[in-house]
Amino acid sequence: MIVTGAWLLMLCASKTMAQYSDHRNRRIDSLETVLASQTPPQGKQLLSAYLDLMWGYLQTDGAKSSLYARKAVALSYEIDGLNARADALRILGLISYGDNDYDTALSYFNHALAVTDSMKLYRQYKESDIDDNYSALYGSIANVYNMQDKALLAIEYYQKALLIFEKYGWHESMCILYYNVGELHLSMGNNKEAERNYLLAVEQGKIADDSLLVAMPHNGLAKIFISQNDYAKALAAVNALRTYYYSHKDEEPASYLETIAHEAELDLMEGHEDIIQAQQLIDQALAGINDDLGSETRSTVYSAAASVAMKRGLWKQALEYATMAKDTDPDETYSDVENYEQLAVIYAQLGNQKEASHYVSKLRQSMERFATEHYQSSISQMEVQYQTLQKEQEIEQLTQEKRWLTWGTMLAGVILVLLLALLFFVIRWNALRRKHHEILARMEGEAEERVRIGRDLHDRMGALLTGIKLNLELFVKNNQDTQSKENALQLTDEAMTEMRNLAHHLMPDSLKRYGLKTAISNFCQTIPSVSFSFIGTEKRIEKRKEEALYYLVHELVNNAAKNAQARHIAVQLIMQPDYTALNVSDDGKGMPAEEESLRFGMESIGHRVKAIGGQLDIDSKPGEGTEVNIEIKE
Repeated sequence: MIVTGAWLLMLCASKTMAQYSDHRNRRIDSLETVLASQTPPQGKQLLSAYLDLMWGYLQTDGAKSSLYARKAVALSYEIDGLNARADALRILGLISYGDNDYDTALSYFNHALAVTDSMKLYRQYKESDIDDNYSALYGSIANVYNMQDKALLAIEYYQKALLIFEKYGWHESMCILYYNVGELHLSMGNNKEAERNYLLAVEQGKIADDSLLVAMPHNGLAKIFISQNDYAKALAAVNALRTYYYSHKDEEPASYLETIAHEAELDLMEGHEDIIQAQQLIDQALAGINDDLGSETRSTVYSAAASVAMKRGLWKQALEYATMAKDTDPDETYSDVENYEQLAVIYAQLGNQKEASHYVSKLRQSMERFATEHYQSSISQMEVQYQTLQKEQEIEQLTQEKRWLTWGTMLAGVILVLLLALLFFVIRWNALRRKHHEILARMEGEAEERVRIGRDLHDRMGALLTGIKLNLELFVKNNQDTQSKENALQLTDEAMTEMRNLAHHLMPDSLKRYGLKTAISNFCQTIPSVSFSFIGTEKRIEKRKEEALYYLVHELVNNAAKNAQARHIAVQLIMQPDYTALNVSDDGKGMPAEEESLRFGMESIGHRVKAIGGQLDIDSKPGEGTEVNIEIKE
């Protein structure tokens, strides 16, 4: 996992992140005085005071922040303040996040998401306010998954937040998000993706014209280019760091010390060695170390100090600093791989075969862990294994120089097993990928065909119906038949409306972008006699199942309204972790057994439900309405 200090919290805590809202500036003392007065505020003013106090105390007094957040949640039910409730739930999630209670934090954040979903049903809430809530909550959830070492889930939610930032042009927020994603990839050793995201962060920081946001990603870029022994790029990154942090060392002491450590590492690079200057720089950085600094900063400085000592051949001193770098940060990231390599080389030089062997083993285990748990594709896994092979070969050569022939043989055997396992994985993965692409191609073809049909209905039928309307107007006008004219115009308008609805609902944008719940809800709102309800936790299911359920709702509602002559139709969607269910019930005339057309229609529905692996249950009696249940197991 990664720790990015205040910047990580900013991504999940800020309300409209682009504004850099610093809630500690709110006048909490005066607000508490007003609440304790004889005439305290009431209603919305009281709710606003609770919100200001919960934000104001967030950084300084978690207990008070939690107290006012809970008061805000309770009051929001009395005055129907959905936005305030989502805000307060997010604060409670942030407090749990700060206490390392990640499961509770996720519970609060998901509750806030559900409240934000319900805001879309009320016109009083602007789209930008709703999107602002979503972006902050997506960032919050991503940070939790980040701290839980669930890198892929974290990146998924960061990307959801990014879509909203791009929509509104929130460049500061995009910069911070790209920076956090870059840090995440760097912690996994995926330097290529880390570099790409850092550069995007720099670009957004320049657009926002914020010198701090421009400087931040260069710290990660410096680490990457130093590790790649690319002096020119590393020097450019360090110069960018020096420009900002040398003039802001009091405000940013941690980044200032890390900049000095990077400068020392530059002086160790081949062809540009200046050992004396490197030692002076690292002495300066070590002098600034204190307990108030984060573990990541201390680990960076100690690791650089170990590199300087190794270059000078001071192996005992190098061991001391490398050990301090390892012990400083308890969370395992990809940077620990470099630390294990340092320790293995140092112990080998000191002649301690047992400890050198121990860190060679930890080096291999760490590389395997990041290969199997974090990387998103077999290509990334192959890169990790290749890096592991390179580093182990370097250690093997060193052990051969120390005549560790036995260990070298064992290591070669392990490498062979890893390569065989990797080969099997690549073959299997390629086969699954081909099959997956074939399925996707078929589904995309079906979707494109629906879009084409919808376009044709709109373009051709629209023009045809418009022509019919104009001819009927002329015909009726010539015959002076006023009632026929009104009837003809009304029927034509209804036909055009029906055509537009059909063209829109063949493949609604809401189903593709937001999922089944939103799409069904939007459809039900267009028909006065239909109500919609939702139970469970919203989730995305397989695309073809979402489409099938959406069109089944259309057909069932249409059957109930036209054939069963129902006055009210209830549509209910249930989403649970292990199944998704759809219930459509009406108060119509039911389905008499002798109506062949109705039986045939239900048989068609049954075939489609079976095609997506679902179960269909129909309960209908003449004169008592109809209830249809569809359930799909995950």
